[in-house]
Amino acid sequence: MKVTLFLNHRCNLRCTYCYTGRKFHKAMPLDVARRAVDFGIAEADRGFLLLSFFGGEPTLETELMEQVVAYALEAGKHARKRLFFSLATNGTVLDDRRLRLVKDHAFQVQVSLDGCPAAQDATRRYRNGRSSYARVEQNLRRLLSEGFQVRVISVIDPANAAWVGQSFDHLMDLGVRQIHFSPNYTGAWDDAACATFEAALRDLGDRYMARLRAGQDVRLDPLNGKVVTHLAQGYKEKNLCQFGQKEIAFAPSGRIYPCDRLVGEDNNDDVCIGDLEHGLDEARRDAMVRAKNTPDPECAACELQPRCMHWCGCANYETTHNVAQVSPIICWFERSFIAEADRVANTLYAEKDPTFLRRFYIPEAAPVRPQS
Repeated sequence: MKVTLFLNHRCNLRCTYCYTGRKFHKAMPLDVARRAVDFGIAEADRGFLLLSFFGGEPTLETELMEQVVAYALEAGKHARKRLFFSLATNGTVLDDRRLRLVKDHAFQVQVSLDGCPAAQDATRRYRNGRSSYARVEQNLRRLLSEGFQVRVISVIDPANAAWVGQSFDHLMDLGVRQIHFSPNYTGAWDDAACATFEAALRDLGDRYMARLRAGQDVRLDPLNGKVVTHLAQGYKEKNLCQFGQKEIAFAPSGRIYPCDRLVGEDNNDDVCIGDLEHGLDEARRDAMVRAKNTPDPECAACELQPRCMHWCGCANYETTHNVAQVSPIICWFERSFIAEADRVANTLYAEKDPTFLRRFYIPEAAPVRPQS
């Protein structure tokens, strides 16, 4: 069971593409956080709870995080449930106190950094317009030096798409070995921006192959995931997001959402599935899950459907305001990532590259066939 606590709507950055909406101060009361933890522990039927801190910028609520962690550990001990913690942060305020918290409790840490300085400055500045790059790099280096296996999320936006390949190499040189490039689906993807991305994706694939040939293993998504979908013949049930089932998010108000990306400003009843006062609306949740997991006729007929994330309800809702409807831009990105992953896999498979084979190779799998 994963429970995400949206600790506050405030943030010290003003990212151009942020899906959480307007920034304002509304912190989660400690009582609400405790009740959300109790809810998660009660629902953790497999014996463990992953408690994730999100925002806004959650590290601006350090005292609240400390109190919630202490409460969760005690409550989990009483209920005989194991507790794990994760943090999604912009990486700007990781001082000694915050680092001690995440280190003492073995947090999984995810840092948002759009790559090289030019890419970061194009999209992720402080609210006063200053560059955030230097501070994030400093804190990322510190996390890595402390032994954290940091996952870096880099958003691909029309404003920074040209630097995707350079950003990958930059993150690799910093020592990052889990990199996820995530498209901003709501960006202004006109013909010029799409052409820039297509060229950048090809460049990314070339740079990825160069690193693997040099023996530098890395989990680079979405390409890594798309290679796996070939080997596994599509996404399996365990790979799908647990949208509202084994994964829920609590807003500061105590309202419940099926995914942290849908909390926004906490004012959209269309995707709210309950609250702490009245509990989870299971019928509403179940209807949304059925809808998002059922491909529309056009998707169902597509040969790439098993390898496509058509089932991502939050991405669908961001682009079409319907958890079940896939937008053309998502379809285009999915096709692009699959095609590039297949090009990379075909090339390295033919070369019998040892780093590639160690990461991906399954003896009974056929070589990846390029998509027409």
